[in-house]
Amino acid sequence: MKISIIGLGWYGEALARALLLNGHQVMGTTRTEAKKTVLQDLGIETHLLSFPHPPSEALLNSDVIILNIPPFEGELEWFMKWNWSPESWVIFISSTALYPKAESKNALLLMEQEEWVKKSFANWSILRFGGLIGGGRHPGKSLSGRKDLPGRLWPVNLIHQKDAIGFTLTVLTKRLQNKTFLVVSNEHPLREEFYRDYCSGKGLPLPEFDQEDRSLGKIVPSHEMGQFYSSFHPLTDE
Repeated sequence: MKISIIGLGWYGEALARALLLNGHQVMGTTRTEAKKTVLQDLGIETHLLSFPHPPSEALLNSDVIILNIPPFEGELEWFMKWNWSPESWVIFISSTALYPKAESKNALLLMEQEEWVKKSFANWSILRFGGLIGGGRHPGKSLSGRKDLPGRLWPVNLIHQKDAIGFTLTVLTKRLQNKTFLVVSNEHPLREEFYRDYCSGKGLPLPEFDQEDRSLGKIVPSHEMGQFYSSFHPLTDE
């Protein structure tokens, strides 16, 4: 298949590499000339894209378009002006911040974008990613040494990069269209234990959590995803 990835970042670049290995024709976007050169050397046809300019028409005439740009003010109106192919299957990368309902400003923007995708395209899929981990990224790095953190008893709702890619490939292979999935690991360790264990193992200053905080947080369920995907990577696997 011919696949466009709008946003070749941490997830998008890794996905593009996997798609190439699976024999797909891949093109995508980045914001800088330096990154464009790196991506093109990998065999990814890469175009520059930045607000408020539209992408090239070639990007919008693929069999599949993976829309992977975080929300910002004015983004939806920008998307609406693009010359989309009505025959393309659009896969929108959203967030579990919308589960069970949107509350923050960014979550409300995402919800608006989800509704637009569902109304605008005959074939669509929405993947709501949990917190991203793996591929050199771990949120424990930013929490190291911080004090009075909330949520010591909250379960973490993360998705490993390998599973974010693996499930996207599953969606493509099984043609899971016109569905919304919560893309999150089936592991939910408690926040305090998980991040303290990580920092301890890396020799980093431990984060300190507010011991008076007894709030319990939420578990984002992965059972709908799990109907089609079961080979989850451990969250300790970097």
